[in-house]
Amino acid sequence: MKIRGDWIGRLLGIAVFLLGVGVLWIVFREAHQMFTEPLPSAEKSLPKLGQIGIDVLKKLGVLVVMTVAGSLIANKGVQMYFAALGVAPAKSLEKVAAESGSSSEQKGE
Repeated sequence: MKIRGDWIGRLLGIAVFLLGVGVLWIVFREAHQMFTEPLPSAEKSLPKLGQIGIDVLKKLGVLVVMTVAGSLIANKGVQMYFAALGVAPAKSLEKVAAESGSSSEQKGE
């Protein structure tokens, strides 16, 4: 008997994955733009230099948050796609570690 997956779920999974990839593309475009444009001149005044540094750190923080969000969105799209196919997920690393730990404890007894 052939198992058929849910085609609507697969399409939603693909759409969510592409949304995550789109967010990552925006992040890379913004990072490229940020690092290729020249820094504004601070006219050698210390408070202005500090403000420029704070602005750069804020932009980097936003890029990091957007990167994590895009990656999580794309990952969720992949999970939705394979769940709609009816493919069982692989064991998580925590489960594998717990099973190997319990089997080594049993061997020691």
